[in-house]
Amino acid sequence: MATLNVTFQSRELMRKVSFSAVIPSSTKSLYDPEPIEETSGSLKTLYLLHGWDGNHEDWIQNTRIVKWATEYNIAVIMPSGENSFYVDHPSEDNYGKFIGEELIRETRRLFPLSEKREDTFIGGLSMGGYGALRNGLAYPETFSKIAAFSSRVLKADEPLHDLSTTDRLNSKLQSIIGSNSYKDLKPEMDIYKLVLGQPRPELYIACGTEDFIYEDSQALHRYLNENEIDHIYKTSAGGHEWGFWDHYIEQAVQWMVEE
Repeated sequence: MATLNVTFQSRELMRKVSFSAVIPSSTKSLYDPEPIEETSGSLKTLYLLHGWDGNHEDWIQNTRIVKWATEYNIAVIMPSGENSFYVDHPSEDNYGKFIGEELIRETRRLFPLSEKREDTFIGGLSMGGYGALRNGLAYPETFSKIAAFSSRVLKADEPLHDLSTTDRLNSKLQSIIGSNSYKDLKPEMDIYKLVLGQPRPELYIACGTEDFIYEDSQALHRYLNENEIDHIYKTSAGGHEWGFWDHYIEQAVQWMVEE
């Protein structure tokens, strides 16, 4: 197993950007000398997004993602998304195209990753959970499965959050949306509109019952049921915290790699 930090020049973001990568190698450890099956050009891959105020090292520092990548023989690519919500901005910082197109292309050049849709997945937590839903649904020909943990769910008809106040999070969202009202949310940012499209990746959604964002997940779960959209929905005790995400990331990875 190799763990790397990589920097490359992004055309979509017009600057150098960084990501962390966990890449399975031919031997798991010195204590397990039997080589694993050769995976040249065939590694299943999870693109895993961090949350607000995070960076590309968050998942490695706070969860056992390296252990699960090793155990399930899956590559994991973790980009820095800053506080972008992983969408294209009016400023032409194209985070959506970066995640859904450029990062895929560049990582497949660098590593022996499968180019098959059925081997390519996206996941994330909180802001990154939204980014996983948004980009997985916006690029359904690229991603076959989406795992969203404690996700913020942006939609035009938004009763749960007030965008008009001027805290730092809302200021960022206002600049991304170009308005202080969710009613002006573009369709390509609205999860409730995107999820009705076809083809549609498979969905895995998890949120703790004590999470401040729990009602977002409950509302999305009800909406998916109302529209007869198959999905896996997991809840248990837990807040907006790494202990919860560490528990469910293993289940999600296992679900991703199953045939």
